[in-house]
Order: sequence, then structure tokens, then C-alpha cells
Amino acid sequence: MKRLLLTAAAAIATGALALPGTAAAATPAAATPTCEFTRAVCLWDAAGNRFNVSALNPAVGTCVDLAWHGWGNGRATSGANTGTRTAVLYSNTDCSGGSYQLVPQGQYPSISFPSNSIYVY
Repeated sequence: MKRLLLTAAAAIATGALALPGTAAAATPAAATPTCEFTRAVCLWDAAGNRFNVSALNPAVGTCVDLAWHGWGNGRATSGANTGTRTAVLYSNTDCSGGSYQLVPQGQYPSISFPSNSIYVY
């Protein structure tokens, strides 16, 4: 249990774990803002707020419920994938349903997909 808490604390401190209300403000721009995180997916909403996420274990990956974090119903209107594997946005909260792929090193200045979850590595 102590090891799990230390791992979770390290993930939160490094920004590797997304928690409700942890979206950081970014400058709105016509083009996709820069995602300064490595091995991460950054998503921005129309107001320029940023949500960044990556898996704690990149070899396996994980499904992140965007709706639970306040980023559901297609809130993400642009994004970037700085990882080495394709991340996938899904229409349902459990990484199922329709999907929209974010290829490695891809920039997405306009996302109109109604995402509710994302699978990241």
C-alpha cells in the first residue's frame, strides 16, 4: 500500500496522473498550442484550457475517462500527441464506441469528435 501511495504521489507531482481539476490554462491560438510534455497527449478546449495525460505504464497504456475529469462531450477541440504510439479518443467513457486516432508526434488544430475517453500510452 505504501508503494502504491508513493507511486501515485510521484505521478501527481510529475503530472503523469490526471485528476479532476488539474487542467492548466494555456494561451488560446489559431494553431495547436505547443505540448511541452514528453510521451503525453495534450488536449485544449475552445477557451485554451489544457488537459494533459499519459499512462503510468507506457508499455501497457490505459483508458482515461475524460468525462470524469470534466473533459467529456467533445470538450477537446484541439490536441497534440508527443508519444511514440497512437492515442485514441473514444465516444464512450470506457474506451469503446466510435474512435478518432491521434498519431505519434501529431498536431491536431481542429478536433470535432465528441470524445468521452482516451486510450494513451
